[in-house]
Amino acid sequence: MLKQRFSQFFLRNTSEWKFWVLFALVCKGLFFIFLISRQWWDNHYPGFWGVDAGDTGSYTVPIQNLIANGNYSPDFRMPGYGAIYLPFALFFSNPVAYNCLIVCQFILASLTVYPLALIAKYVFKSTSLFYLTFYLFAFNIYSNLFDSTLLTESFAVSFLILSVFFLIKAFENESKRNINLLLSGLFLTEVIFLRPVFIPLLLLFSIVLVVYLFKNNLGKQSIAKVLLFLLPFLIIDGAWVTRNFIKYNRIIPATPALYYPSFGNSYYVPLYELVRSWGGSDQHWDPDAEIRWFGMNDGLQPELHNVKVSLPENIYTSIFNYDSLVVLKQQLAVYIANESDFVKVHSSEMKALLETIRNKCFLYAKSVRQERPFLFYLIAPLKRTKVFLIHSGTYNMFTTLTSKLDPISYGTKVFFSLLYLSMIGLGLLGIILLIKKSILFSPLTLITGIVFYTIFIHPIYFGMCEKRYFLPAYPFLLICAAYIVNSIWTSVSKRLFRTA
Repeated sequence: MLKQRFSQFFLRNTSEWKFWVLFALVCKGLFFIFLISRQWWDNHYPGFWGVDAGDTGSYTVPIQNLIANGNYSPDFRMPGYGAIYLPFALFFSNPVAYNCLIVCQFILASLTVYPLALIAKYVFKSTSLFYLTFYLFAFNIYSNLFDSTLLTESFAVSFLILSVFFLIKAFENESKRNINLLLSGLFLTEVIFLRPVFIPLLLLFSIVLVVYLFKNNLGKQSIAKVLLFLLPFLIIDGAWVTRNFIKYNRIIPATPALYYPSFGNSYYVPLYELVRSWGGSDQHWDPDAEIRWFGMNDGLQPELHNVKVSLPENIYTSIFNYDSLVVLKQQLAVYIANESDFVKVHSSEMKALLETIRNKCFLYAKSVRQERPFLFYLIAPLKRTKVFLIHSGTYNMFTTLTSKLDPISYGTKVFFSLLYLSMIGLGLLGIILLIKKSILFSPLTLITGIVFYTIFIHPIYFGMCEKRYFLPAYPFLLICAAYIVNSIWTSVSKRLFRTA
């Protein structure tokens, strides 16, 4: 009787969308209330419930300037986040507008749990995969860590799910294929305007669409359907390109650079390149990051400033050794100490020191690439990928250090950390086992392709191992993990049945 009631409640028909949406809202709502109940970072707006992170201003200030004087500036960010923020900023004060933003992030994160489960059901033709994906995503806090934060991650996760969902709906429903293609393209366009690094997904989605059409004897429609899918991007990005051309007299389809404009002539980018050359982490707010050895402690809790970080012993070349890095570290310390003094930092002495620091970083990084190619091209990307993926998955849950948590909080953190790590392991295994099927550019390729591309482009290609950058791909990794769990359960069940 109890088992029957359990099944009737938790294993309802997948078409009962009201139940599934309400269930997700309750689960994610509890996570959201928890997240805003403990501030892991001090925000600067009394009355704002969430967190404004270091990058927040680069998304919101341009919109505030647009409202104030009609000028979207600074404009090195595409206005994907700003477009959602704009209507709230027009009518409310900053704290209220920001609260509206994070509430929207929470609601959309909740509403997309059900579509993700439907994606899994369609791709694998399995109701079991629907249930596994739904509950794994609903009870997984890692994907919601940034729902209360003014950054692009939360919306990027939700809109990417919706883009895949509506592309698959276009495969399922011929009568509504055109509108679903438009919606898929529109949501992917928003993902790109939130995170321009995902522009290549336009190609991946288009190829999968073309292959589907040819497999179903609809090849003659392929050009028209792909153009329909790309239409939202062509229109919206076309407007963005036109605006940039009028202002700068050059074509800028996305963003002009990977970094803040102020980083262009600073020590940041050269130092990042040096640390990344041997696979070190450039996350200066991470207590274990190698970049902290050079005195970069921004964003760290004060009690972590004295945590010792060491450098690997296999990174040195004929151009530099440990003593060379000690001298570089000392020079950095001198420059950083004077960085807040506008007069000093623009003196000829400080300018020369900065140029020396930059040249050394670039030269040392180049020597690693030339003299230690195995380290630079293979070991370093693997080390960065490890930092990118293998971590607690709960790094923003509590403001208190893990060692100082009470038993309940500690147990909660351990549980969700183990859940995250197990999903990473099972998900990566799932991708490996699904490689053969994925190369056929079927709908499955959307799932595995998004995960593979996200891992490749961040820690491997660009050398960026910031953990939050993996969030948009995480729901699709969960589907791969659910596939492995279902396969194991099916195999075990068959054996038990035979034994019985």
